[in-house]
Amino acid sequence: MFLSYFLEYNRYMNIIGIGLMFLIAFFFSRNRAAIKWSLILKAFVLQSLVGIFMLKSAWGRAGVEAVALGVQKLSACAHVGMRFMFGNLIDPSGAWGMIFAVRVLPVLIFFGAFIALLFHFKLIQRLVALINGVVHPLLGTSGAETLSAIATGLLGQTEALFFVRNYVGVMTKAELFVVMTSGMSAISASLISVFSTMGVSTAHLLTSVSMSIFGSIMIAKMLFPDDPRASAEQQRKEHAVDVQRPTTTNLLEAIATGTSDGLQVALAIGAMLISFLSLLALVNYLLIGIGSGINSLGAAAGVAWRLPELTLDVIFSYLLCPFGYLLGFAGEDALAAGQLLGKKVAINEFIAYSSLVSTQLPERVATIMTYALCGFSNFACIGIQMGGIGVFAPERRAWIAELGLYAVLGGALSNLITAMIAALLI
Repeated sequence: MFLSYFLEYNRYMNIIGIGLMFLIAFFFSRNRAAIKWSLILKAFVLQSLVGIFMLKSAWGRAGVEAVALGVQKLSACAHVGMRFMFGNLIDPSGAWGMIFAVRVLPVLIFFGAFIALLFHFKLIQRLVALINGVVHPLLGTSGAETLSAIATGLLGQTEALFFVRNYVGVMTKAELFVVMTSGMSAISASLISVFSTMGVSTAHLLTSVSMSIFGSIMIAKMLFPDDPRASAEQQRKEHAVDVQRPTTTNLLEAIATGTSDGLQVALAIGAMLISFLSLLALVNYLLIGIGSGINSLGAAAGVAWRLPELTLDVIFSYLLCPFGYLLGFAGEDALAAGQLLGKKVAINEFIAYSSLVSTQLPERVATIMTYALCGFSNFACIGIQMGGIGVFAPERRAWIAELGLYAVLGGALSNLITAMIAALLI
């Protein structure tokens, strides 16, 4: 019976896939000798336990749904001000669909003010210290980087930045990479509500982002492990940021400062998205032109074969097709999985989920792909992180540019491992 379970739905391929994801992370690691395998094992066990708890326990689902409801209430508060400014444009069910500039970016202004208030009253500092006291003995990660991973799993990468805004400027490169990878490994609470209205399962989206908390830490510490040569004094300083004091003198100053910072982040992210997506469109235009030129030369030479229209998502769909088989799919389902993964990496997760909903896939395949697509690991997201983190720590932009593609890889590996664990349980 044990063997038949793993043969059913090709679940044995999921085990092979998880092993292969670890091999890829190990191969691309910046310092293989520094990988702490005890941390990796513990994080993987915790990621798996979260999946089991969420998928096999009604209490688990109820707990995360309660947290999500709280986050949705916060978003609803932001929507009051947004509706005053933009009216019905914030309603994604309208004929105009979801307008990113009025539906997502203004939420960051509210979160900037809200988190600034929490930091002013020293609640963020206490939360960081608490997480550091619980998680650091278990995994060895600092309170700030762990809080970023947890907040990303609950809120999304940009909103989570406000929790660690006062820490990113003094983080080590390895800690900042955890912030970047965790940001690539989950989606925001506001997008969960949007995807839910599109027909994507809310329960599986919530399960995926919960599992990504430990999955992103695990992959980040494989790709870019902490420097073991750091002195005891340096390590002490790295964790001393957990007790930072507020810089605002009163409540009104905290609200004004947070609002201003939130506006800067929203504008920076909007600008980066415009430039990155436009440049990706330029690359696609050049690829199509090159393909058309090759076909013209072939036709002139009497060659019947024609090169298909090439774009980044088409190229990545071919490259990522093997991962469809590792997810346990076969035939057309594996090809469809590769195409969806290609759209997510080359364009974004919104386009990928739109295609998932419109494509007639078997229910189990659609469910597993919900996990595989549940993250911001795409090229445009590098621009989002440069815009978001760059506002709070401009001196870290060079690090973000250096580690951007690594973070995309880390987020994609984390999402695939989450999907493979889910496939073993479903």
